[in-house]
Amino acid sequence: MRLLLLIISLVCSLCGSLQLADAKSVEVRFFTGKAYGSAAVPAPEKISVRKYRLTKTSDGLRLTVPKEDIPDDVWAVEVVPDFMKAVKGEDGYWMNGRGVYGCYDKDEGSFYKQRSVTPVYAMKKGDVLWYGHVKKWRFDYNYIVRAHGGEYESVLRFRADRVREFFDLYDDIVVDYACLKGAEADYNGLARVYREYQMRFNGLRTVKDRIEDYPQLEYLSESFTVRIQTHAAKHIATELPKEKADFTPETEYPLEVHMPFGVAEEFMQGIKDAGVDKLTLVSAGWNYGGYDGRTPQHFPVEPSIGGEEGLKRMIGKAKDLGYQITLHATNTDGYTVSPMWNPSWVGKTRKGKFDRGMVWAGGWCVNVCQRASWDAWVQDEMKRMAGLGTVGPHYIDVYSATYPNRCADKAHPATPEEMAEYQNRILSLAKQLMGGAASEGAYDHVAANIDYINYVERDLKNLWEGKTPLVTDVFPFWELVYHGIIFYNSDRATQNHTRGKTLYKLEKSGDPRWMEGDGIVDPKVSLKIVEFGARPIFYTYKFADIPRIKRAWEEYLPVRHLQKELMTRHEKLMDKVYMTSFEDGSRIISNYNETSVNYRGNKVASVSYILINPDGSVFVPKPF
Repeated sequence: MRLLLLIISLVCSLCGSLQLADAKSVEVRFFTGKAYGSAAVPAPEKISVRKYRLTKTSDGLRLTVPKEDIPDDVWAVEVVPDFMKAVKGEDGYWMNGRGVYGCYDKDEGSFYKQRSVTPVYAMKKGDVLWYGHVKKWRFDYNYIVRAHGGEYESVLRFRADRVREFFDLYDDIVVDYACLKGAEADYNGLARVYREYQMRFNGLRTVKDRIEDYPQLEYLSESFTVRIQTHAAKHIATELPKEKADFTPETEYPLEVHMPFGVAEEFMQGIKDAGVDKLTLVSAGWNYGGYDGRTPQHFPVEPSIGGEEGLKRMIGKAKDLGYQITLHATNTDGYTVSPMWNPSWVGKTRKGKFDRGMVWAGGWCVNVCQRASWDAWVQDEMKRMAGLGTVGPHYIDVYSATYPNRCADKAHPATPEEMAEYQNRILSLAKQLMGGAASEGAYDHVAANIDYINYVERDLKNLWEGKTPLVTDVFPFWELVYHGIIFYNSDRATQNHTRGKTLYKLEKSGDPRWMEGDGIVDPKVSLKIVEFGARPIFYTYKFADIPRIKRAWEEYLPVRHLQKELMTRHEKLMDKVYMTSFEDGSRIISNYNETSVNYRGNKVASVSYILINPDGSVFVPKPF
């Protein structure tokens, strides 16, 4: 709390020194014409511009764009404060809510992100960092950075067309702005401010605090996750037009068995025999029709892989080995092939059209209204899942990997904000019934009810594959906020890391080809996991991956005790050398250079790290 008061004091003193009159208004652009999803700017005749006055709050400034100011023919509203602009050559960077950042070193280019894992963004210039926090329309904006002629602007684009597809505009646009100065004016300072906000207003609690209520978290902190991907699944019909993928029991693709429950027992035993003492297993594709096959119905347990008795034996085997084991559930995707198919629970637009998603193993999915499912079947079904005897955080797919859907059905209407409340209810019930809750990604509208996630985002993967040229790198901003609170792997690029690169481009996890790797291990990926405080994770049903799991386990052992500690600071010490600091005083020095470096008399080998313990002793790992 004293730190928060200090930061607020810094904010207020800076704002005073700048005389807030210098930042009293914000440019707001209203777009008409045809909507699109990119960073492009429409023709000038499709833009009207207004200036909105910022108002003072207790710790900064507030922008409010009344919903009544947004005409019916406007599909987007862009917010562009002057203090979120820069020019090439300035000292600093722009940063989104994950930690993707770019220096001001380009003449032209853009960065576009449709969704944000946290509702904050920032621009640092010199010793000042301005940040914005989206308070209303959290689930209906895009983040954009544009560089043109060496001039940068950091933009929030609010999508009125998406809201109106389901509802009349029901909220004003509200964004709070503040600034940090001096030593606090970087991604570390903003992470501390945002973490304190989440703890104060959104019920966030540290792992150490929650362990008393949920003792399974102690085990979770000492293990990592192997997700049996999958026991069984159907081919994903990407070759079909979506309309042809509304399957019936007569037209659905046949189920392919990958790992029956009995074979899974042998797989677990093989991992144990390899020397992996603690593991959290997730059983994916146990449900009726296999992975995603006939949801939202999960029961009966798929008979072709062993049925309910086989599942119970597998769960018992995991317990006998000393492992946690839990079930993968899919609460958001529904299919016409499901025995419980009924349009009554489908999320709908205001015109009655089904709210649709992608084509997955069950066909062309429709989004299940979480309000409808909560009222109808989810609570009873979760109790039945708990009755199977699992132990460990119950895994619900997608909840934290995207924004909550919405529904305009008059029988169960729900805005995305209301849908998020139902997601949190369901996750909270999972914690009550099964001792914990887990999901896929890092979208933090469910952060207070999540114990672990499979990955934060795919921004490192995009960067390493050359898909984001305006991006300089990725800060562990999300990790600085949530380390010691949520267990995680940092990126799609750092999953399955000791398997090497996947041999197939298709990354739909129900496709068995995604399980094949080239076996070429990049030690820099292993180092990134350590630097960012992450846990390894595997999606696999391959016995060939057991030595790779063992290798990741050996990498994880020296640093796993830090999982319960808050990450307090991350900084660049020299070229390709970084320091990650933790609440207990531990520090990790990561060296990505091809030669060793010296840090205060300690040698750090090439593409390796050292761990400096709180007592000053130094741990030197084996080479990756």
